Amino acid sequence: MSESNKVKLSGGPDKSATWIWLENGQLKIEYYDYSEPAQRFFGNDIAYIITVTDMDRLYSTIIKDETSILSWIDQYFQSYFGIKKWLDENGIDYGIEREIWA
Repeated sequence: MSESNKVKLSGGPDKSATWIWLENGQLKIEYYDYSEPAQRFFGNDIAYIITVTDMDRLYSTIIKDETSILSWIDQYFQSYFGIKKWLDENGIDYGIEREIWA
């Protein structure tokens, strides 16, 4: 996946970033935290990555497809936390991975 295919959302806590992209037909949402608390509690930067596994339900809920999903998310959400809450509220299945860089 090239960096140019990722979309960086505009909000979130200070010293963090949310990126969204499609990979192998699935939506990926990455929350990257490089703040002091992340350094203190985890010893380094940390990232959480959501992989939406129920893309059919996602697309039918918002009436979008793979050509318009990223721009829709960018328009309606500012960060990982809003997207995760929305997925939970709409019963859309996903998995979460945690990555810590040492």
